[in-house]
Amino acid sequence: MKANKHLSITERKTIENLLNCSYSLSEISKTLSRPFSTISRDIEKHKQIVFPSCFSKNNPCLHYNSCTYRFFDCYKTCAKRKFALCEKLSSAPHVCNGCTTKQHCRQVKYYYTALVATEEYKISLSEHRKGMHYSEEELKVLNTDLINLIKSTKSVYHAIEVINKRGFAFKESTLYDQIKKGFLAISSKELPRNNRKLTFKEENKEYKRDITGHTYENYLCYKQNHPNAIEIQMDTVEGIKGQNQKVLFTLEIVEIKFLLAFLIDKKTQDEIIHTLSTFTQLLPQEVTNQVFEILLTDNGTEFTDFQKFISILPNCNVFYCHPYSSYEKGAIENVHEFIRRIIPKGVSLNCYTQEDISLVCSHINSLFRKELNGMCPFDLVEKYIPTNILHTLGFKKINSSDVNLTPHLLGDKNIKNILKYLTKDMIKKANIQI
Repeated sequence: MKANKHLSITERKTIENLLNCSYSLSEISKTLSRPFSTISRDIEKHKQIVFPSCFSKNNPCLHYNSCTYRFFDCYKTCAKRKFALCEKLSSAPHVCNGCTTKQHCRQVKYYYTALVATEEYKISLSEHRKGMHYSEEELKVLNTDLINLIKSTKSVYHAIEVINKRGFAFKESTLYDQIKKGFLAISSKELPRNNRKLTFKEENKEYKRDITGHTYENYLCYKQNHPNAIEIQMDTVEGIKGQNQKVLFTLEIVEIKFLLAFLIDKKTQDEIIHTLSTFTQLLPQEVTNQVFEILLTDNGTEFTDFQKFISILPNCNVFYCHPYSSYEKGAIENVHEFIRRIIPKGVSLNCYTQEDISLVCSHINSLFRKELNGMCPFDLVEKYIPTNILHTLGFKKINSSDVNLTPHLLGDKNIKNILKYLTKDMIKKANIQI
């Protein structure tokens, strides 16, 4: 069989014709003397989606009825779209070319077309061989505005979304590749998560107390039975350990990735309950009942008595992750990384005020997220918590061009505090931008 050679237009036309005649991939492979995997990959990579007309019909996306940012024809561009596919597409060749009932089918279809596949292949090959292919204006924007945004937000995606709103069409995957190859004035080391080395230690993950009805298994069961339930994850963030050290009490509305953080004097359950109670008293009762349907947290001593949470949130379902299993509440753990870019681990929180923490949350919640279809959490929070209450607490939307997730956000006070507790080597190793 031929190997390590590109498929020609003639071979792709043969593939299309044989697919139209309902040939199997094995038969096509033998006909062209090409490896089965080569044929399969080319079809999968270049197949085109064809949508049924939804004029006067239901939107074909399965998430449409429960989606928070739906609109007409949204299924054509949404990254989270999901369709009910024909059973025939679950088996090879995964396209509808040879289907005998395709003319009357009302489901989403996939077709392989030789001309389209060849054109996509040529464009892809050309882009890989060109390296940099920008105009002078685009290069100037890349190496000034976009690079500065990446450095200040530590988010390539957010930077691209901000710049592309000015009429450009930069792609995230392309920029990551060009940064890796050294084409731009920023190194891979300046990006988040670049030098992380994760180590795992075996621990006993059995619950050490009786929390019948509040385990992680109960949480999964509840989520399965109530797929549209609003979930909040709860945690604390420490600076340095000590009896007189302040900590952050954090809440995240998982569906929209909205972060709320409160500075408390001690890491105790009484402090947590007092802060949570004060916050919920600001909310209308119907909002509290709606937003606090699920509360997922860990087994820290500040969270152990679920009855205290139920006493102030009687309609809330409180659940606990397994011991040493922080990944089970991964949403809030991930958002803590944004906090650490501004206030690194190992730095005391005693010098900060609630105004400082509210400012940190405001910038984090104004960061564009790929998971939210290019929106930021602030764009979606009105459905969950009235913005006037958030403004009262100091949480306000920041202009997308001004988002800053570096220590400089909190000024010289923060820089001096970091230098007080961390050495230069520690700062460099943690990729902290000072």
